Amino acid sequence: MRTIKHYSNRKLYDTTEGHYVTLRALAALIRQGEEIRVVDKETGRDLTATVLAQIIFEEERHQPHLPAAALHRVIQAGRIP
Repeated sequence: MRTIKHYSNRKLYDTTEGHYVTLRALAALIRQGEEIRVVDKETGRDLTATVLAQIIFEEERHQPHLPAAALHRVIQAGRIP
Protein backbone atom coordinates (compact mmCIF):
# COMPACT_ATOMS: atom_id res chain seq x y z
CA MET A 1 0.00 0.00 0.00
CA ARG A 2 1.33 3.38 -1.02
CA THR A 3 1.30 6.11 1.64
CA ILE A 4 0.51 9.66 0.61
CA LYS A 5 1.13 12.49 3.07
CA HIS A 6 -1.29 15.41 3.02
CA TYR A 7 0.30 18.74 3.94
CA SER A 8 -1.52 21.74 5.42
CA ASN A 9 -1.11 23.61 2.11
CA ARG A 10 -3.20 20.82 0.48
CA LYS A 11 -0.20 19.31 -1.30
CA LEU A 12 0.02 15.53 -1.52
CA TYR A 13 3.39 13.80 -1.17
CA ASP A 14 3.98 10.25 -2.41
CA THR A 15 6.35 8.69 0.10
CA THR A 16 7.12 5.76 -2.21
CA GLU A 17 8.25 7.85 -5.18
CA GLY A 18 9.49 10.79 -3.12
CA HIS A 19 7.64 13.61 -4.88
CA TYR A 20 4.44 15.62 -4.82
CA VAL A 21 1.44 14.25 -6.74
CA THR A 22 -1.85 15.56 -8.02
CA LEU A 23 -5.33 14.11 -7.59
CA ARG A 24 -5.15 13.12 -11.26
CA ALA A 25 -1.91 11.20 -10.65
CA LEU A 26 -3.48 9.43 -7.67
CA ALA A 27 -6.48 8.46 -9.82
CA ALA A 28 -4.09 6.99 -12.39
CA LEU A 29 -2.31 4.97 -9.69
CA ILE A 30 -5.61 3.62 -8.42
CA ARG A 31 -6.68 2.65 -11.95
CA GLN A 32 -3.42 0.70 -12.26
CA GLY A 33 -4.46 -1.30 -9.20
CA GLU A 34 -2.43 0.57 -6.59
CA GLU A 35 -3.86 0.81 -3.08
CA ILE A 36 -3.30 4.18 -1.44
CA ARG A 37 -3.57 5.50 2.08
CA VAL A 38 -3.61 9.25 2.66
CA VAL A 39 -2.58 10.58 6.07
CA ASP A 40 -2.35 14.09 7.44
CA LYS A 41 1.33 14.89 7.91
CA GLU A 42 0.79 16.77 11.16
CA THR A 43 -1.79 14.63 12.95
CA GLY A 44 -1.49 11.22 11.25
CA ARG A 45 -5.28 11.25 10.73
CA ASP A 46 -6.45 8.99 7.90
CA LEU A 47 -7.77 11.16 5.05
CA THR A 48 -8.09 8.42 2.44
CA ALA A 49 -11.88 8.56 2.06
CA THR A 50 -11.83 12.35 1.80
CA VAL A 51 -9.18 12.35 -0.92
CA LEU A 52 -10.95 9.57 -2.85
CA ALA A 53 -14.16 11.65 -2.72
CA GLN A 54 -12.19 14.65 -4.02
CA ILE A 55 -10.91 12.56 -6.93
CA ILE A 56 -14.45 11.51 -7.83
CA PHE A 57 -15.70 15.10 -7.51
CA GLU A 58 -12.95 16.48 -9.76
CA GLU A 59 -13.49 13.83 -12.40
CA GLU A 60 -17.26 14.30 -12.38
CA ARG A 61 -16.81 18.07 -12.59
CA HIS A 62 -14.72 17.77 -15.75
CA GLN A 63 -16.57 14.94 -17.44
CA PRO A 64 -19.58 13.35 -15.75
CA HIS A 65 -19.72 9.55 -15.92
CA LEU A 66 -21.73 8.54 -12.88
CA PRO A 67 -25.50 8.63 -12.99
CA ALA A 68 -27.12 10.75 -10.29
CA ALA A 69 -28.93 7.67 -8.97
CA ALA A 70 -25.59 5.97 -8.27
CA LEU A 71 -24.34 9.02 -6.38
CA HIS A 72 -27.56 9.08 -4.35
CA ARG A 73 -26.94 5.44 -3.37
CA VAL A 74 -23.37 6.17 -2.34
CA ILE A 75 -24.53 9.01 -0.10
CA GLN A 76 -27.34 6.91 1.36
CA ALA A 77 -24.95 4.03 2.08
CA GLY A 78 -22.65 6.37 3.96
CA ARG A 79 -25.24 7.32 6.56
CA ILE A 80 -24.28 6.75 10.14
CA PRO A 81 -27.27 5.39 12.10
